[in-house]
Amino acid sequence: MMITLPDLVSLMIKPETKIFNILFEKAVKLLKDYPIELVAGTLMAIAVRFYRTSLNDQEFEDMMKAVADTNPEPYDSLKKKSIH
Repeated sequence: MMITLPDLVSLMIKPETKIFNILFEKAVKLLKDYPIELVAGTLMAIAVRFYRTSLNDQEFEDMMKAVADTNPEPYDSLKKKSIH
C-alpha cells in the first residue's frame, strides 16, 4: 500500500492540532448563519461540561481559573456586529 503525501502530512499533524482545525472550520461555517456569541457560547458550554466530566473538583477549578486568566488574541477577520 502506497502512502500519499496528504496521508503523510495527516500523520504528522498532532492530534490537538487536527481536532482544533476540524472544530474551527465547523465553527467558522456556523458563523455564516449564527451570531459569533452564540457559536462561541455553545462551544464553551460543551467544553466546560467535558472538563466537568473528566476532571476531579480541584482539576476543574484549576482549569476554569486558567481559562479565566487567559487573554487570547481576537480573530480580527471574524469580527462582526455584536448581538448585545
